[in-house]
Amino acid sequence: MCPWAARDTRYGSRQASRSASEALCCGCRRWPQQHWRRIARRRFNGPHQSRAGVQDREQRGTEVRASARSQREARRPPMNRATETGTAPENSGTEPPFITEVAIERFKAAFKPPPIPLRSFNVVIGRNGSGKSTLLEALQWLDATIRRDAREASDRYAGIGDLINLRSQDPYFKLILKWSEGGERPRWRYSLRVDGDEGVPRVSEEELALLDVRGRRSRQYIATKNGERWVQPDGDATSPARFPVPEPDRLALVRAAESPHSMESPRGLGPFWQRAVFLRLSPNRLAFGSPATRKSFEPLLDEEGQTLPALLNELDRDQRIELIRNVQEILPRVRGVDVSKAEGGRDTRVHYSLLERMPYRGRAGLKEFPIPAWMLSEGTRRITAILALLVREPAPTLLCIEEVENGLDPKTVQAMLAHLQSAADAGTQVIITTHSPWLLDSVPIESIIEVRRSRNGDTRYERFIARPEIAAYDPRVPAGTRYVQEAD
Repeated sequence: MCPWAARDTRYGSRQASRSASEALCCGCRRWPQQHWRRIARRRFNGPHQSRAGVQDREQRGTEVRASARSQREARRPPMNRATETGTAPENSGTEPPFITEVAIERFKAAFKPPPIPLRSFNVVIGRNGSGKSTLLEALQWLDATIRRDAREASDRYAGIGDLINLRSQDPYFKLILKWSEGGERPRWRYSLRVDGDEGVPRVSEEELALLDVRGRRSRQYIATKNGERWVQPDGDATSPARFPVPEPDRLALVRAAESPHSMESPRGLGPFWQRAVFLRLSPNRLAFGSPATRKSFEPLLDEEGQTLPALLNELDRDQRIELIRNVQEILPRVRGVDVSKAEGGRDTRVHYSLLERMPYRGRAGLKEFPIPAWMLSEGTRRITAILALLVREPAPTLLCIEEVENGLDPKTVQAMLAHLQSAADAGTQVIITTHSPWLLDSVPIESIIEVRRSRNGDTRYERFIARPEIAAYDPRVPAGTRYVQEAD
């Protein structure tokens, strides 16, 4: 018999007489629909979801985030995090750019959904095939195009044809992003159209505009006129400093971000994309070695995590100490991290291992042993990769992780979420996807974005709490439970 139903006397003997098969334990969330709605929409007196329990869980998460934030601030040098060198441009603010909104048109699963509002910390959830990954893949395509070009960014999807929504009669897609600089109000608007009519990606339209307080265009730094893209460093179409961008697979955004001509020029966008990271961590790749250093155009950590040894090699002594301290919160026996070159002298690749304290037959009883990456558990590799990114300085500006809960036990997932929220508080914009309803219980409900696909195939992204049926629940009902009960 469910403990909630047994303890809540308002339901009387009729409710108490339900069989165990009809009222399964609330811990597994397999309640019959009618039974659950009667309890969830009334006073919520569950033993493990009491107000005290919720407050304890929130307090633990707050303590972890505060600890991580204080450690980061204590060792942070007096520099602007918007640049790699610590020397800030004259026009840059104290905060890095921040994506406030993304609009996707005809890209993969998204035909033309409404714009997607983003916060500093975002959790994207939806059913299989709903289009969760489309948002991250659109941002990742833009990131790869900035680092390389549109052709190489499309090759990982077997060409531009696989990126265009099947409902589109014309072979093109559009992306529109809005940025702010240390505030909620969007300051920059960037739009991009990519055509693929000949099977080759071609940037046909591109625009970058500075927005006024009303959200209207005040200056235009990238413009497309008569099919030709122009960079206007001072935002003036008549300025002699303007120049064309003839390469059809290269972005004018890269040129504008590097321009030194204007005090208003968006130079902060360059470091923003330099430190953007997109992760779909592979357990096997995380166990391999990597070159000792990464190339300048490569991200801080590659998509599958193979360059983790190079990332660890970049960390200074204080950052490694903080990394181990954070890992010890989850794995108390870990005592250190070691990065060394492969034996033989000919291999320039480096490998990493974790020092772990374990029982030993000697007199000491316990001894520290180096455990190479290939012997570590899948979850330990994932933990090390994500936490190493979070202690690095300068930190990632944008961190997107597919299915962050993979390979991790529930308690570890909660600890990782606390560190990710701490990173978001410190200036890293975080977007994670998940299939797990219970993960939603450990994040602010305002941060949840639900992806749903209608019967005609339209994909929509909306704030979870904005749905009337979700907002109607008692605030003490966990977000994961609301999601399960109201799923289409």
